Amino acid sequence: MNRSQIMSDIREELTIAAPDVPHDADSAAHLGLDLEVDSLAVLEFVARLEYRYGIAVPDDAWPTLTSMDAVADFLETALVGAP
Repeated sequence: MNRSQIMSDIREELTIAAPDVPHDADSAAHLGLDLEVDSLAVLEFVARLEYRYGIAVPDDAWPTLTSMDAVADFLETALVGAP
């Protein structure tokens, strides 16, 4: 899976979890500070991605998931070892 597909999936899941975020929002924007995504919506967003990709986000990774780019970086790394 390439970065473009991962980013497309991220935007799709973010739109469901936080419908007020524009689909074309800057992928480097901070989810909470810039895009005003509340913590519950972030939780839902990441849970949706966990389900979609069949992975689990470890507790120590959560604080790093601050933007769509950061989430994509995490997923790219996590999916390297996935079948």
